[in-house]
Amino acid sequence: MLKIFKPCDFHVHLREGNLAKFVLKENNKYFQKILVMPNLSRSITNSNLLLKYKKHILKYNKGSQILFTIYLNSECNLKDLKKMHKLNLFSAVKLYPLNATTNSSSGVQDIKKMSKYFEFLEKHNIPLCIHGEHVHHNDDPFEREKKFLDNELSWIISNFKSLKITLEHITTKDSVKFVKSHKNIAATITTHHLLENTYTFLGSNLRPELFCKPIIKNHKHQKELQKVALSGHKQFFFGSDSAPHLKKAKFADSCCAGVYSTKYATSNILEFFWSNKKTDNLNKFLTINGSNHYGLDYDKKLCKYKRNKTAKFQKYTKFQDDYLINYNFYKNLWTRI
Repeated sequence: MLKIFKPCDFHVHLREGNLAKFVLKENNKYFQKILVMPNLSRSITNSNLLLKYKKHILKYNKGSQILFTIYLNSECNLKDLKKMHKLNLFSAVKLYPLNATTNSSSGVQDIKKMSKYFEFLEKHNIPLCIHGEHVHHNDDPFEREKKFLDNELSWIISNFKSLKITLEHITTKDSVKFVKSHKNIAATITTHHLLENTYTFLGSNLRPELFCKPIIKNHKHQKELQKVALSGHKQFFFGSDSAPHLKKAKFADSCCAGVYSTKYATSNILEFFWSNKKTDNLNKFLTINGSNHYGLDYDKKLCKYKRNKTAKFQKYTKFQDDYLINYNFYKNLWTRI
């Protein structure tokens, strides 16, 4: 049995409509806080869109603290951002490079043209969450993260030294080293990037349910992610990047990017830390580090979890006339008691 704080997930995609209602119900079961991403079919770039989405989501919320984000691009109005910040309507802003992932066709092509926004965020201590990939024609998807560190992120931190940054869903040893060497940067790590590598993804049979962006990397990179997560290092914490897609969209001629991991995320992380004899650092990775980075209090009531020998993995969850594909790595499942 393990006793930990109820976890937080600092990177979640709820989507919209009935799917958001369904996915939020799952998140309510497992997490005390969730940081919700803004890349909807129409990205949340202003207060009107944010308030509409907040109303939609909060109507169905049953206990989690929902932390909202703004989609940062050149359409954002600084006066509007200032008003939303004063009213405490959002917790962070999210920057997507152009066409880096799902719903990023209105992302940023030239980081340097965003300087006025970075100045505003730095002045008001607003966290900047970044999908850290350098996306250009004919590039190598396996090299995008390293190129982003070298070309974009290095420029940002050189010019905005006090800007608080979250480098999202890191996948490489390069990112681990980079984050450790800069005090104002933290990083989220997903379940699937911790537990999978290029062999398990495509070394035997291609597994489209594991296709995501950034793409899963090789064992050498995976080991560095595992090492830093298990260490409890204060600059690294859990963000699942859980992204629901219907089965017909994942097993398709053109597979969409995203892994839906919410249902078994806590179980997988508990088993990973337990099997590596590092359970003393669970609260740091799952709750404390992320909350501290975002300047948030957290519920310190202990929850009990046990390895459940009778629990069975449910790969598919019915949704309307299709299914969501649940991600799970371990045979042993942990359930809350």
